[in-house]
Amino acid sequence: MKNRRKAREFTLQTLYQADVREISPSQSLKELLSRYHFRQEVEDFSRRIVKGTENYLPCIDELIKTYAKNWTLERMAVVDRNILRFSIYELLLVEDIPSIVSINEAVEIAKRYGTSDSGKFVNGILDRIRRERAIDGSLQWTYLKKRLNDPILSSLIKFKQSEKIYLVGGFIRDSLLGRESRDFDFILDSADFKLIEPFAHSYQSSPIYLDENLVRVVLPNGYQLDFTLKKTNIKSDLKRRDFTIDALALDLDYVESPNLCLIDLKDGLEDLLNGKIRLVSPEAFDVDPLRMLKAFRLQTQFDFELDEGTLDMILHKYKLINQVARERIKEEIFLILSYSSSSEHINQPCARKLFEEILNLPCYPENLIRLEKILNSEESPLYSLKPPILDHLQEKVGHRSRIQLLRLINLIFSFEKNEKLVETAHKALKLGNKEVKFIQKITNLTPVLQKLKDQSPDSTKICEFFSLSGKETVEICLTAIAAQPEGSVWMRALVEILSVFFKKRSVILNPPKLVSGEELINTLGIPAGPQISKILKKIHEAQIAGKIRQKEEALKLAQEMVEQK
Repeated sequence: MKNRRKAREFTLQTLYQADVREISPSQSLKELLSRYHFRQEVEDFSRRIVKGTENYLPCIDELIKTYAKNWTLERMAVVDRNILRFSIYELLLVEDIPSIVSINEAVEIAKRYGTSDSGKFVNGILDRIRRERAIDGSLQWTYLKKRLNDPILSSLIKFKQSEKIYLVGGFIRDSLLGRESRDFDFILDSADFKLIEPFAHSYQSSPIYLDENLVRVVLPNGYQLDFTLKKTNIKSDLKRRDFTIDALALDLDYVESPNLCLIDLKDGLEDLLNGKIRLVSPEAFDVDPLRMLKAFRLQTQFDFELDEGTLDMILHKYKLINQVARERIKEEIFLILSYSSSSEHINQPCARKLFEEILNLPCYPENLIRLEKILNSEESPLYSLKPPILDHLQEKVGHRSRIQLLRLINLIFSFEKNEKLVETAHKALKLGNKEVKFIQKITNLTPVLQKLKDQSPDSTKICEFFSLSGKETVEICLTAIAAQPEGSVWMRALVEILSVFFKKRSVILNPPKLVSGEELINTLGIPAGPQISKILKKIHEAQIAGKIRQKEEALKLAQEMVEQK
């Protein structure tokens, strides 16, 4: 420990001399070592710290400017400035020394060689840097470093040669939270996109020019790379971004040292640690009103808190959402609805207001809350059916999962106010045909199910209902429970109906074909037409009820229906 302390003090002496004489740290080190002799351990450690500090000095000084609030480098005492310089390098890039040791050593040296306030000043800055950037801190810097070794990034770095490219936004945010992301956003310090084409071609892909300032490259295995051209400088560009946790940038020249060289102008790392979503600037929603929806998507995705200023801004500017293309709104809404926690966040007054403005319909987030409780609570009567229900809800209808569409339905469905619901939702979100038919079926048949609440699950009327509802029986039952929780009797009835559905699912959805329409025409001597469809439907209902299993039984039922007519 004494040798390390001596080495740090010599490092301070070296950097101090370089600073005052305006020479390089390497030159200063060479001169001092020619006059003084130290133990080899002292010299080796000091040389390591001086060289490392010199190599990263621009990044270190930017970091000091960021964390020393209300201070410039020039105003700092020379001793304090240089203690911070070598201590930041040691704290963030010398991984074999615990961060707390690096800080304690820096504080003790500051107390000895600085002013009476130096120890407190140095400790305050280093402790915040440790909290946000140390490898052994709460953010996942080790995981980010691993992800930055992705072969695609390595390939892009080779193609860029001397050009500056900055990785920005979501990839950094997600990696620091320990989440995998394959979406990369880059800012090019270039006048054009000429390097992107050969890069894309190396992966047998082609760049997609979305506009004059945005190019997308889609690669195998779900990778998507978006490139934008720098408008002025990287700091100005970051100030135009939406939220602080997305206003993070890394020069690709420094992928080996992201915790030291990451650019964070707006305390995005602090907000990541505190789980807070905060606007970069008050004008962010004016630039792109879709960011209001994105705020709730991020809140839902990460279970973060929206700060009061952002919530107030949404309340004042929610009508701006009408300026946004409906296709973009649709994508953001369905991203929100892909998370089970969406119900809690949509229930916020400003979120409800925003959704009602978008959908032009009353919204009932309380129904969504009940739906999630039904699906996920261990006390729910449906808990024993949870595995088959969740498997069912992961299936796709068009481009959306059933659970996303179910959440949308439960957000807008009401037994009392159901007129033109589907038409209005379709207009608001530009839904696909399969999605519209799915929603139409649920909203039409849920009131039908409500009228059958006193029927036995094996009754003829329930079997008739199964033949109508088919695969959507699950969504209809869940919507009925969430939209009108009439108590334990209603709940038990629907649980029983769902139990019967899963028990008889095969015969409901894929009944054995006992007789064809052509056979009915030939055997019974009746003409082709609606009567054939009606007979086949009754045969299916009888199969669901377990009343017929053989072809002879199906023909007998058909004969009886003809005779009754």
